[in-house]
Amino acid sequence: MTVLYLIVARGGSKRVPGKNLREIHGVSLVGYKCLAATHAQSCSLCIISTDSPPIADVARQYGVVVPFIRPAELATDTATTEDVVRHAMAWAEDGERVYDAIMLLEPSSPFVRPSDYDAAVELMIATDVPFVFGEVLYLFRWDYLKTRVDLYDQLERMAYYPMPAGQAIDIDTLPDLQQAERLAEKGLVDLSWAPP
Repeated sequence: MTVLYLIVARGGSKRVPGKNLREIHGVSLVGYKCLAATHAQSCSLCIISTDSPPIADVARQYGVVVPFIRPAELATDTATTEDVVRHAMAWAEDGERVYDAIMLLEPSSPFVRPSDYDAAVELMIATDVPFVFGEVLYLFRWDYLKTRVDLYDQLERMAYYPMPAGQAIDIDTLPDLQQAERLAEKGLVDLSWAPP
């Protein structure tokens, strides 16, 4: 199975300014996503969709492809993740790049491990479903979004991938970020794959 890994990272954040470039243990939230993607065996190509040149520069440093700077209309609070994904899919198809599935990576969940992403791909192959999800993990077949507006409108056609609670943290507020820092400092999450 060929899988396009897509990191989505806006420059703006209302609740935690500059969130995607904030660091935990010397690695930015974007950096964790880049490391997870580039260390995952199932990653055929990793690209990033961002409106922020500084975020794009960080991604390049980790070897992630920056094929475009996201259009302003897709970098607002009202733009949906689905719209951002479709934009990236159009880029791939315009270049005649063909993938079986897309792995969506959001920097707000920095502790998802490469092994979690690989296991999700294995689950998709084993169950033959169009969508595999965990608390902060999203894998869907290439054509899945072409026939619907919402990722979650066909619950019966999904497979669930369970993740340890600490690894599934989602950073939306400053207290979330502080909690993630505490988990990392105390060694309560597996960061062996992401050395600073």
